[in-house]
Amino acid sequence: MPRKISLLQVSRLCVSAAILLLVSCTGKLHKKWADREVYGILGKKSSRVPNVGKGLLSIEPGPPASLDAMAKNFKTVDFLGDHADLEKNARVITLADTLKLGVNHNRSYQGEKELIYLEAMELSLTRHQFTPIIGAGARGEQLNEQVEVPPSAEIGSSPKQIESGVNDFIRKTTNTATGGISLASLSRTGTRLAADLSTDFMKLVTGGLRGVSDSRLAVTLSQPFLRGAGRSATSEILTLGERNLLYSIRNFAQYRKTFAVDLTTQYYTALQSRDTAKNAFLAYQAFKSTVLRETGLAEANKRGPSGLGQIQNAELNYHRRWLSAIRAYEQALDTLKIQIGVPVETRIILDQHELDKLEISDPHGTLEEAIAAALMTRPDLWSDRDRVEDADRFMKVARQELLPTLDGSLTYNVKGDPGSDGIVLDGKRRNWSAAFDVDLHLDQKPGRNNLRAAQIAQQKALRSRELAEENVRSQIRSDWRDLDLAKKQHELAIEGVTLSERRLKLEEAFNLEGRGTARDLIEAQQSIIDSRDQLTAALISHSTARLKLWRDMGVLFIRKDGDWADVLNKETPRGQPQ
Repeated sequence: MPRKISLLQVSRLCVSAAILLLVSCTGKLHKKWADREVYGILGKKSSRVPNVGKGLLSIEPGPPASLDAMAKNFKTVDFLGDHADLEKNARVITLADTLKLGVNHNRSYQGEKELIYLEAMELSLTRHQFTPIIGAGARGEQLNEQVEVPPSAEIGSSPKQIESGVNDFIRKTTNTATGGISLASLSRTGTRLAADLSTDFMKLVTGGLRGVSDSRLAVTLSQPFLRGAGRSATSEILTLGERNLLYSIRNFAQYRKTFAVDLTTQYYTALQSRDTAKNAFLAYQAFKSTVLRETGLAEANKRGPSGLGQIQNAELNYHRRWLSAIRAYEQALDTLKIQIGVPVETRIILDQHELDKLEISDPHGTLEEAIAAALMTRPDLWSDRDRVEDADRFMKVARQELLPTLDGSLTYNVKGDPGSDGIVLDGKRRNWSAAFDVDLHLDQKPGRNNLRAAQIAQQKALRSRELAEENVRSQIRSDWRDLDLAKKQHELAIEGVTLSERRLKLEEAFNLEGRGTARDLIEAQQSIIDSRDQLTAALISHSTARLKLWRDMGVLFIRKDGDWADVLNKETPRGQPQ
């Protein structure tokens, strides 16, 4: 015959299991629990924001940055001088490699994702307020007291014998423990439900449950009807949390575009620094040859000491310029290493072919079309428009707060059966009550001020939206001008290089014939170096200006590994096969 299990035994098992569960819970379990909920929230929210797809908001730390799969450079170059070993056995990093390393190992990028994770976790707590919340607890107390016990009167004792008796004191110890389980629930319309079951915890565990006061069940239902009633008032904190998380994800979408553009700019800047060092070295070597030739001519009394001195000073200046250029190149590499999460001691060399890939191309469409695309696609503008709706909601809630308070509540109590060994509630020992709470809120000044503040906030939100749209228009116009300027500067730089080379050849020929001056030769050499540097700078400026235009238009698509592409022109992502 199967053994029957009483409610008391089930209660003991439940209490023991709950205690065991609380004690055995570890940080790892809580982490998995939190991640499951938060990533679920982020997955649903990010699906509403373009270019923030699955897995992009994960905060799980990956392995350290590794360059083992990248090719090694075995060559050295003369223009790095004593620092030529800087590039020997260095890993060759392409732009695609840089972007991939950046999105996976950049510390600030990781921090941005963690901020979104924390905001999603805060939203999960806000949502939790609108779900049934179960609580359980207990309280134990030990009372120690001394009790005076008068002498007992024996039969037949005389009154005198009784009076001569001595009172006795005994120590009395009382142990009490109470426990309870509660349930609370808040609906989005403002309805609150609270239930509480309490009992003598000590008697529950030991099996000695007795007494009418040992168990009790209380259920209370309350509902506001005017102030604080309805979904708009009760759920405003939840609505605000939901929308703030969406705004943060939209901001992150724009941040990813800015991050890719900035990292690309840093990559090209480091390449430009290397090119500058190369040009400075060529100029220095050219002047070394000129100094040797001029020294020989001076010794043969074919040159004056003044011209020779000018050329020697120019040689020193170009030597300084060359050394400074090498230092700037090394610093640019270290800065880039920090951005991509690579230790600064690591030897890297950037792919020089990336400069060869740069080209001058005009933007598609017109300026007006670019502005219209930006106003339609920019996620941060969506948030500015939604904040106007938030301000409208705040004002409605503020108006409702001016209403009187009219809350209704219903309470139902059931007490335990004093003759039972377990938790058995006696339906006959019940009572219920209904109540209404009214507050006319005759002091209207706090509510009036809140309403007026909400109206001002609404005006501010409208101005912020208008300002944001005007700033976007200004950004696009500025980007368009920068792109046009960079194109013209590139054309001028090409012409400048041609003229500088022609002038340098002419001055060198004059110098050999003894007709030119040392100053003219120095200026010609300076001109060709500046023109070559300007040519590289203009090419890079045009490429980065085009990227910034795409970013500000909202059409720059960033892949998971950081590659970018112009979605309007369906360009192949940078770093992918053409």
